[in-house]
Amino acid sequence: MAQDSHDVDFVREQLVMDSWSRWIEKELPDRRSAADRSYKRALQAGDEAAWQHAEIMERSYGQLLEMKDRQDPYFSRIRGKMKDVDGEPFEVDLRVHRYHRSEVFPIPGGQEMLDISHLAPVADLVRNPAQQELQVTMKDRDFLQWEGKDPHILVLECAVEDVELENGRVVRVAPRYGAIFEDRVRRRLGQSAMPALDVLADVLDKEQNAIVGDRSPNLRLIILDGPAGTGKTVVAAHRIAVAARPDSPGLYLTPTTTLRDYVQPVLPRLGLERTRARALSLVDLAGMMWPDFPWDDQMAGLVPESDWGQDAWTDALNREQAAHPNMGPEALYRRASEALGKKTRARLGLEDVAALLWLGAWSKRPRPQPEPEWIIIDEAQAIPLLAYRALRTWLGSSVSWVVAGDLMQQGSQHDWDGWMLIQEALEMTDHRVAKLWLSRSYRVPPKIHAAAERLRLAVNPKAQLSESVTWHPHVGQVEVSTVSDQNAMERLARESVREWAEAGIVSVALLVPDSGRMADWEARLTSWQVQFQALTGDRPYAGGLALTTLDVVRGLEFDGVILLECSASSYPHDAVSARTLYTSLTRARRTAHLLAVDQPHNQPTPWLSVIQG
Repeated sequence: MAQDSHDVDFVREQLVMDSWSRWIEKELPDRRSAADRSYKRALQAGDEAAWQHAEIMERSYGQLLEMKDRQDPYFSRIRGKMKDVDGEPFEVDLRVHRYHRSEVFPIPGGQEMLDISHLAPVADLVRNPAQQELQVTMKDRDFLQWEGKDPHILVLECAVEDVELENGRVVRVAPRYGAIFEDRVRRRLGQSAMPALDVLADVLDKEQNAIVGDRSPNLRLIILDGPAGTGKTVVAAHRIAVAARPDSPGLYLTPTTTLRDYVQPVLPRLGLERTRARALSLVDLAGMMWPDFPWDDQMAGLVPESDWGQDAWTDALNREQAAHPNMGPEALYRRASEALGKKTRARLGLEDVAALLWLGAWSKRPRPQPEPEWIIIDEAQAIPLLAYRALRTWLGSSVSWVVAGDLMQQGSQHDWDGWMLIQEALEMTDHRVAKLWLSRSYRVPPKIHAAAERLRLAVNPKAQLSESVTWHPHVGQVEVSTVSDQNAMERLARESVREWAEAGIVSVALLVPDSGRMADWEARLTSWQVQFQALTGDRPYAGGLALTTLDVVRGLEFDGVILLECSASSYPHDAVSARTLYTSLTRARRTAHLLAVDQPHNQPTPWLSVIQG
């Protein structure tokens, strides 16, 4: 009987998909014609409204064409009972395509609709089947004539199934979090890492859903803590997509411009398009505050913590303003800096960003428009505390925060109580804070994860435990090599790159200890006569072989990572070095190779023995 029921569902899903295919073939030419007519009217009218309408019609055609051409084999079926705002129960039976704009079409017979969207409120159930209520958008309220009523739908019962297709044919129907879920992520992890943060776009497991659906009005700060590859970015984005008002504006803040460029294209796939998320780095934010300041052209890497805290800067700025009431903000900042013992350069750089953010908060600079109602901070452990204090003062107390990071990757920014320091900087009391430890790493394969965790436990023996998923498509590899001199290191690095390329590992990062070593290794790679990108943060990672430093690629991922010059002088036996090596290791999705010279005055870092186990 169970098998018969399964066959009925299987056939039913195929009928729905066939209906969708027929509809899309008929709809596409109609939309193309409508878009062409709109452009003709815009050319004749010449006004802005006509051109906006033409662009909307073109997007409507383009998104449907993308869905047809993409053949993304992943839908979800939502079945359940709900109660509308009038208290009337009703049933739903919908198909949701999770990664495209909203599309709805009728099923023959008129018994159900197929909703192809990751934006519609009911699609939130795909992310979190345990939700007890759905928030209705303003547009939906108007359409349903529910103005003035509580914009929520209660979920009485809900079952979510994944529907997998190959070449337009249904091949599997299974409960959410089942075999399709794992296979989907496994296949994505098996693909090249050429920029693909969305490798984890499918990951939102039951543990992670525990925090996503919490709609308590008192909850103003969510801390997502966990090792690399646990899907913190995905959970943060889904949290906002599900819990925030659908039309609420917000910011997605990153510590570096490279990570901003990496994250920005995939935000719509994580459900943030409907809330008008703006992806900015700390440098972007400072430039937005002070667009007329003379900024350095080279603003890549991490923004360092200021040598002075908020109180010291406030006192210095107050004194200088009292003495020079008509002085402009740039001159005021330079005088306050000198008063504190720091002489600024002619062109302001990364070292000035945290203090200038505080200057903006202190001087009540205009807020971003539209004013953000929420902020996601990725790689939160790499953001200076003074920047947190500036953001809290500048943006006010009504903003909701989601901070995601791994304290093992914090470098020298904060100590082990970093989350508490961030909570205090944001002026959040405990009853407004929820913290979730994400223990399951999807991206980092078992052997690399184990080596990284040995570093974590060596630095903090009381650290919470984590694991790599057992079904990861790659077991991973960590190799440690010591050589006699720099030339031998170069030969071994070149050999690894060649062997990896033959094995299909083409997204590779060669990490040097600091930017001062970039020029030497650029010359060496040029002699290899291979195509590579010297990644310094002035442009996004374009895939393939990259020579760079950790600060530039923090938050990114590669199939293979080679750590060059792992010497005791570059990575001494201290916690900062262990965290740097940990972060570098966990950029790798398949293999990592650490190289060091072993000479009397150039010994390998002691941390290599911990990594090897």
